[in-house]
Amino acid sequence: MPTGDSVHIVRRRFVGAPGPRVAIVAGIRGDTPEGVRVAHKVASLLELHHDALRGSVDIYPCANPLAAHRGERYWPFFSQDLNRCFPGRLEGHAPDRVAYTLTEEVRGAAQIIELRGANPAFAEAPQAHVRARDTQAAELARHANVNVVWARQPGPAAGSTFAWQHANTLVLEGGTGNRLQPKVGEVLTEGVLNVLNVLGVLPDEILPFHWATIARPVMVGDDRVHRVRATAGGLFLPSRGVWDEVAEGDPIGEIIEATAGEPIETIHAPASGRILAMREQPVVLPGSMLARVVVTAAQESA
Repeated sequence: MPTGDSVHIVRRRFVGAPGPRVAIVAGIRGDTPEGVRVAHKVASLLELHHDALRGSVDIYPCANPLAAHRGERYWPFFSQDLNRCFPGRLEGHAPDRVAYTLTEEVRGAAQIIELRGANPAFAEAPQAHVRARDTQAAELARHANVNVVWARQPGPAAGSTFAWQHANTLVLEGGTGNRLQPKVGEVLTEGVLNVLNVLGVLPDEILPFHWATIARPVMVGDDRVHRVRATAGGLFLPSRGVWDEVAEGDPIGEIIEATAGEPIETIHAPASGRILAMREQPVVLPGSMLARVVVTAAQESA
C-alpha cells in the first residue's frame, strides 16, 4: 500500500478425500456484503464437516477487505473497481496485483463460484449469472436455489471482470445493495451447499436441508430480461416489489418532482413476467435504470 503496510487476502482451505477442487470467491467489491456473509456461513459448515468432503474447497471470504471495511465499491487510495482490474498485473499497483494473484490462484479449479450482493441502488431476487452458451455452468446453476438463471452475452466490461477469466464460472447474487437482507443469505448459502453436493464434494447427509426444498429457477437469456429506465429526473417511488408478478402495462412506480411533489411519470411494466430487480435509491436522472422485468417460461408460452 502507499503507506508501506500490507493487505492480506484470506483463503480458507478445506480438504477431504480425493476429489474435485472448488473455489468460492466473495467480496470483490466492498459494497456487496451479502456474498461475504454467504462465504462465512458456507465456511462455518465446512469447518464442522471437512473430514466428510470428497475433494477440496478454497474460500476467499473477502477479496477486497479495505473497500469492505468502508462499505464502498472501490479499492481505497487508488479509487479502482477491483472487478474491472482482471486479469491484473503482477507488476501493477495493489488492486492489479490482487487481481492477478487471485486469477492465478483459482486456475485449475473444477468449479469457480463468485458470490456477490445486489447493486447498491437496488433490491434483487436471488439469481445466477452464466455466460451465454455456457451449458455446463447453466446446468449447474439449476441447482443453486435461485429464482432465475440468466445466460448473459458479454458487455463492454466483461473481459475485465473476475467471472470472465475462467470458463464455467457461476455467479450468484441477490439481496439489497450494501445491506444484509433477511433470508437472502440463507437462500444463497443453501444454493452453494447444494451445488457442492451436485459436484460430489459434499455428501447428502451433511446438507442442513432436504434437496426437495431447492428452488427450480427460470432459465433465460438477455432477450427475456427487460430493463426499465426513467425518461425524466426526480424521485422514483416504486409500487411493486422484487419477484412480484406483473402484466405488460401494469404500473410499477412513479417519478415525482421532489420539491412540489407533483407526478412527472408513471412507470409501466414493459412485459408480462416478474420483477427481477427494483430500484431502492430514489433519486433518478433521465436514463437511470429503475427495474428489470424477466419474462418467465409460463408467461412466455401463454
